[in-house]
Amino acid sequence: MMTRATAIGAMLVLLLLLLLAARAFLRPSTVPAGQRPLVRLSSANHADFKAAFDAGAGAPRLVLLLSPT
Repeated sequence: MMTRATAIGAMLVLLLLLLLAARAFLRPSTVPAGQRPLVRLSSANHADFKAAFDAGAGAPRLVLLLSPT
């Protein structure tokens, strides 16, 4: 059985990890200089995505779709 001090220490470590994860996922994204900012694709900005994709017809392009499932 864990001692009270060990349990408190484990909870503090878990809390610290959760705070670091929240900071990583909730802060604004950064991109290299000269690159457009990142955006989330939605039905509202689909036309912007299509125009940006078609503008680079002479260069290799990559569409990355990430899904949690």
